[in-house]
Amino acid sequence: MKRLNYFGAVLIGLSAACQSPASDKAQLDSAVTKQDTLVSEVRKENVDSSKLVIAGKQAGRIYLGQYMEQVAEILGRPDDGDAAMGSALGIWYEGTPKDKRNPTVIFSSYRDSNMVIKAVKQVSVAAPEFRTADGMGTGVKLAQLLKAYPSLKKTESYVSAQKDTVMVYDSVAEGIAFDIKKDTCTAITVHVKHRPANAVYLPVHPDWKRL
Repeated sequence: MKRLNYFGAVLIGLSAACQSPASDKAQLDSAVTKQDTLVSEVRKENVDSSKLVIAGKQAGRIYLGQYMEQVAEILGRPDDGDAAMGSALGIWYEGTPKDKRNPTVIFSSYRDSNMVIKAVKQVSVAAPEFRTADGMGTGVKLAQLLKAYPSLKKTESYVSAQKDTVMVYDSVAEGIAFDIKKDTCTAITVHVKHRPANAVYLPVHPDWKRL
């Protein structure tokens, strides 16, 4: 009986040893999955709601369809801009207008045929605090953006007097576009879904020449 018990113990030990790697792997995979989920959730929670970018809807506190009177209450008077044919382009800079740092560019037009109230049709932001829920924003590489938005297509290219080049990658159906300079995002544009960012009447890059 002792001899039988001895062999039984050996068999149980061997069985446990054989199952251990698979069990350990399953536990490790589970831990990795949980960690990935936690990282994703933390990343989303770390995006300030006042800086959250939502494709086809809003960039922080500025949202599509918002009355320009409300925009003025939030941002004040624009530092620069242009207007023509019932449309307007307003530009707000961080710091002084001379710095031209981290511009917020808003394209607006009359809400309806009554031509009384102007509303936001498109908004572009460059400050690094503005992010999508999954962390996309300025400073992110083009490869990461293409992974997050597979439908992105290059739609426009612009050149400055200093010969710098900016390319616009737009996910028209989702309502979001990204300015790319030297393979890195320099601005995010939120626009009406199924209408490209370059469909606005006034140029969204007034100091740049379209190629």
